[in-house]
Amino acid sequence: MPYDHATTPHILPPPATLAMPTQPVSQPAQARRWHEYTPMWLRRTGLFAATFLLTFAAFMAPYDLFAGEGFTWIEVAALVLFGPLFIGISCWFCSALAGFFLLATRRGGFFKVEDIHGASHKRTALLAVVRNEDVAAVYARLRAMDNALARKGLSSQFDFFVLSDTNKELVAAQEGLAAANAAASSHSAFYYRRRAINHGRKSGNVADWVRNFGGAYEYMIVLDADSLMSAELLQALPVYMDARPDLGVLQTIPMGMAGETLFARHMQFGIRLYGRVASAGVAWWTGAEGLFWGHNAILRTRAFAANAGLPRLEGAPPFGGEILSHDVIESMFMRRAGWGVEMAPLLEGSYEQCPPTLVDEAIRDRRWCQGNLQHLGLMRAQGLGWLAKVQIAMAAMVYFAAPLWLAFLSAGIALRLEQGAPEPGEPWFSGSAEQLLELHWSIVLTVVMLFGPKVMGALLILTRPEERRAFGGGFAVIAGLLGELVMSAVLAPMRMLFTCRAVAETLLGYDSGWNSQRRSADAAPWSEAWRACWWHTAIGVFVLALAAPYSDLVIWTAPILFGLVFSVPLTVLTSSTQAGMLAASAGVFLTPEEVAPPAVMAADAARPETVAPTPEQAASYA
Repeated sequence: MPYDHATTPHILPPPATLAMPTQPVSQPAQARRWHEYTPMWLRRTGLFAATFLLTFAAFMAPYDLFAGEGFTWIEVAALVLFGPLFIGISCWFCSALAGFFLLATRRGGFFKVEDIHGASHKRTALLAVVRNEDVAAVYARLRAMDNALARKGLSSQFDFFVLSDTNKELVAAQEGLAAANAAASSHSAFYYRRRAINHGRKSGNVADWVRNFGGAYEYMIVLDADSLMSAELLQALPVYMDARPDLGVLQTIPMGMAGETLFARHMQFGIRLYGRVASAGVAWWTGAEGLFWGHNAILRTRAFAANAGLPRLEGAPPFGGEILSHDVIESMFMRRAGWGVEMAPLLEGSYEQCPPTLVDEAIRDRRWCQGNLQHLGLMRAQGLGWLAKVQIAMAAMVYFAAPLWLAFLSAGIALRLEQGAPEPGEPWFSGSAEQLLELHWSIVLTVVMLFGPKVMGALLILTRPEERRAFGGGFAVIAGLLGELVMSAVLAPMRMLFTCRAVAETLLGYDSGWNSQRRSADAAPWSEAWRACWWHTAIGVFVLALAAPYSDLVIWTAPILFGLVFSVPLTVLTSSTQAGMLAASAGVFLTPEEVAPPAVMAADAARPETVAPTPEQAASYA
């Protein structure tokens, strides 16, 4: 679709058109271009066998407990809910365990930036996709990357494009001024385009660029508005793609950065702590059938154009219409066409911002939830392959797990209430000592599998002196781990209810819409926290009233009830930048980027310039 130069401001190069046809939902798969040096079916068989073995081991404890006097309908319901829940937990743990083993033994064939030598002479476009963003912050990050590339003499290889879908005219005026300044002062070529019609959302924005300018570039690196990538990584990505003509997408693993609130700092520390363990495990068993996350990745432009044009799904949103979470389907379409899609868990220098508050995370997850559930409609599509459909199901399960957990907890509470309060001096548990031991074993196993990957990440850091120093020392690592475990546990019930609401709204047909994301916050006002979380508090108080006569039930549900009853003050506290800075001063949630900032996070990226239109411009856009 050509751009309307008459109504929309542009700073653009000459057109270099490239066909990007819309792909059918179903079509036969083409021959694979990549070669599997290790039989992937062995890895996947091992992963899924270990998953079901752990699930069976955990399942036997409640089964034996309930089977003693026959099954009631509540017990049957609890067992039915337990199975799929534990399969998800077990798979997550086994995958991370594989990643931990590979990283601890330095196996797996994962490469680092320093392992990639030489230079590519292929032109590469950096696409920053924005919509109603903080203009100064976006351009500060782009300027930091431009300066970093210039210091390495790479400016001629990379062109910057800001692809705007902004629909607020005052923000558009700021973008125009910032783009003009960048085009006049940047080392690399710098271009800007704002679409008048925002069809296709982000995927449509990128597709429009491909059709109009993609023909001039061998590769494209897609950036979100909050993305930042080092010059070393930007140099290495095209070189690696040159050496791998079978590869269509190489996805880096973005680490969190620039978090100021306590919530953002805990998230970015957690990602830094165990992100590589989790991603190494996933990369190990997916191989060249990994996923594209839509940003901080390099794509082969012509392969993407030929195979990743997204169709509209039949029906109305949220299950029909434009495909949300488009990146997942784009990568599956490329895999269907024979192109490899790989994840690179050890490539350093890829960053993004974490949501500043729990409420912002819930808003983002609402959008992702709709996209993941929408993908279930593609389960019958031909040519995607069995692994793609397993990945679609696993992605949906990430969100279905929350209502399943809620139902399982409700069944457990109902079972306890059904037994009635014990007489004075009578133990609350009437089963045998062996059954009590099995119950405790099941609980311990659950806790280990939920929190084990985080402990694995900490062990890797603590056993490597250079990494331990990078995180501020052993005390800082342990303090951060304990703080992350506590915060994750306290916030988990609130996240569960937010996800339950997202699933319910999606299933009832409510569309998430398309709004810009808040990237920073000082502190969530009490009014905002109350509007978002009052119903968490109400549910917590209701359950506490039910459990009050049963001291054992109060003890077992205390970790859940604490997060719910105090959801409003917890939301305010975790959204505070003051609390975040106090944690940093105490050495909690430190990351290597804070201890020793990389070159791309220099002062020019940390202090964005103010971009403001003149009064006349502002009046013309009002």
